[in-house]
Amino acid sequence: MLKYAILSVSLITVMAGAIIAPAVGSIAVAFPNASGFEINLLTSLHAAFMIPFAFVSGFLCRYFSKKTVLIIGLVLYLVAGLGGGFATNMTFLLFTRALLGVSVGLLMPLSTTLVSDYYDGEKRTSMMGLVSAATNLGAIIAIMISGILAMQGWRAAFYVYGIAAIVMIFVVAFLPRKTPDPVKENKTAKTSLPKSQIAKYSILIFLVFVVFYSIPSNMALFLRENGVTNTGISGVIIAACSLGGFLGGLTLSGLKKKIKSLYVPVQVMLLGIGFGLVVFTQPLVTLGIGVLILGFGYGSLVPVIFDGVSKAATGAQAMIAMAIVQSFIYLGQFSSPHIHRIVSTSFGDDSVNYSYTVMAIVLLIVGSLLILKSLYQLKFAKGTEMPVPQKKSI
Repeated sequence: MLKYAILSVSLITVMAGAIIAPAVGSIAVAFPNASGFEINLLTSLHAAFMIPFAFVSGFLCRYFSKKTVLIIGLVLYLVAGLGGGFATNMTFLLFTRALLGVSVGLLMPLSTTLVSDYYDGEKRTSMMGLVSAATNLGAIIAIMISGILAMQGWRAAFYVYGIAAIVMIFVVAFLPRKTPDPVKENKTAKTSLPKSQIAKYSILIFLVFVVFYSIPSNMALFLRENGVTNTGISGVIIAACSLGGFLGGLTLSGLKKKIKSLYVPVQVMLLGIGFGLVVFTQPLVTLGIGVLILGFGYGSLVPVIFDGVSKAATGAQAMIAMAIVQSFIYLGQFSSPHIHRIVSTSFGDDSVNYSYTVMAIVLLIVGSLLILKSLYQLKFAKGTEMPVPQKKSI
């Protein structure tokens, strides 16, 4: 049951801000005086507060057990999430989004460092994939329910945050108060922070979330631009992205063994193909397939990055390393809608469709170049293999 306690925390973390995405259009109508910037903040403001509180989480774990910090984060999550449904003005609503960021900032580093505490080697890689799958499974459930509830009124969409109460039951019942010390188990564990590797993983995960988070934050607006105003359809389309991420996490271990060095380039190409189907096809079915493929690429890349971080930094440095890398997740989430808006307004027609088109073209080009580079390196490696000396026959 320990595995399920850890995975349950992952259900409510990364997609916490996007849970209300299907209701964003309705909220904009309910608050007509709110600016476009404030509407965008509904799905991105929390990310700005996650960044500092990811480090606060590590600081608190010096004085309290990880289980205690998790419970504190879950209580704040419930208060902030459910509280948004009672907002009577945009100021209070944005306050609850900021508080939500505080809670997820406390929870997120623990959802991955607990994996490093209890798992190692291939089991850890597999568990990281399951964490990614659990994250996306939670998003599937939450966003679809949110889309259905939003049809009854935008306030009802906030009820989904109540799932944190179930997670709290799992944490209280099955997570030990004291976690094993990986430093004691591995005397050769690194004690210094590998700055260059952490910087590389931070940049990678920032770019992944700038790309990926444009789906939950902007898809409802994209559909509205194309004449689709049904919040239920928005919820299903956004959930398709999470379904792809769920499948990506589940297949991580097996797929990585099969395609090896081509793994990351292929996932980048899948992101480009996904966006291509979204912007270059008309039927909602193919749009949904595109979002599904895009989610698969995202769900396959994120656990690989986390696994790399857990291998690069161990022991006492693990929490710091995870906090740094995960802060770039939140920075990517916060920046995503604004970067897309800047691209669209500076070079296009101020539409989500234009920013999605740019993203599709860029990802297809980058994915193709990465695949060609990997194939060239494989061919070069084979060409430089030393021939096995043959025994001379007498």
